[in-house]
Amino acid sequence: MTETTLPNAELARTARQLNLPGFGLEQQQRLRDAHVLVIGAGGLGCPVMLALAATGIGTITVVDDDVVSLSNIHRQILFGAPDVGRKKVEVAAERLRKLQPDITVHAVDARLTEANIIDSLQGIDLLIDGSDTFQTKFLVADAAEITGTPLVWGSVLRYRGDVALWWSGPGAPSDGVGMRDLYPAQPDPDSVPDCATAGVLGVTTSVVGGLMATEVVKFLTDVGETRIGRLHMYDALTASVRHFNVAHDPQRPLVRELGSYAGVCAVPSGPAEVQEGQDLIDLIAEGNASSLDVREPHEKLLKDIAHPGPNLPMSELERAEEVLSTLPAGDVVVYCASGKRSARFVDEFDPLAAARGITLHSLPGGANRWGEDLI
Repeated sequence: MTETTLPNAELARTARQLNLPGFGLEQQQRLRDAHVLVIGAGGLGCPVMLALAATGIGTITVVDDDVVSLSNIHRQILFGAPDVGRKKVEVAAERLRKLQPDITVHAVDARLTEANIIDSLQGIDLLIDGSDTFQTKFLVADAAEITGTPLVWGSVLRYRGDVALWWSGPGAPSDGVGMRDLYPAQPDPDSVPDCATAGVLGVTTSVVGGLMATEVVKFLTDVGETRIGRLHMYDALTASVRHFNVAHDPQRPLVRELGSYAGVCAVPSGPAEVQEGQDLIDLIAEGNASSLDVREPHEKLLKDIAHPGPNLPMSELERAEEVLSTLPAGDVVVYCASGKRSARFVDEFDPLAAARGITLHSLPGGANRWGEDLI
């Protein structure tokens, strides 16, 4: 019998797992000895951590700087309604310790940046990216390649999810593959759905998170087939998974140092933009300007400015002429979540509005900065 330091309670808890062909005490010990770093305690991070804690991972470090909101709970399965307003990492750590009392959880209430991510990978056996922005995904992938850290990567959008294992850089196999072999450059913000508008089916994140956790377990225990660079694409509406093999691009040099990672939905924070936003909000409050909301309907359920105007979602721009014809002549402040979509709207429809005596202004920071929570 293989020697193990696993306590009797852990052996009893994982007994059904230990009975699997090819999976025994050695594999369970590997899981207990492993230290994984999870980026994001959100729609993917929650089911990944839940599954890994139950499976027997010994140490999880989770990094997130957000708090639980009511709109999170339909997909972030570690949280409940009483947790609204609490720090996500604190709640996650509590839940995981209740599930597996012997687990070590390091709850890091912070945001990973170019300044701290490399140091954060010291002593990590495997990195798990459950983030939801291109900014973070490219930062994480580059840091993984620089340090040679294996990376289990996942993403979700609407009814679809993608999962892959990337491993490139120092210590990786000679045929290792990194995320930049699939996505050489961070997409232009205009080429991808806006952060606030795409939406996601809650159960899709659990399926994708389960697939990610499975890749983690296979890699750490060497059970089953683990392929670096194999992309799994899950479609919830057809309950199907397609697979694609990504090879290393021989023309692509490995990432040696971190670059600049522009955020897609960042809220403007410069003094000039803040002052411009305040002036526009004051104009609306004083009745000297009207407003036009170009967010999607579900976004209005969560947050809005004090004097909301009619709603013309960017997904329904064919109605723009009709809606503009109902607005009074003068100044109209167009707003979205962060100011990005509203700026696009102003650029596109300023001539049409001007022909009707309307001057369009985009609200910097949008409802994220100037709005109030409605729940």
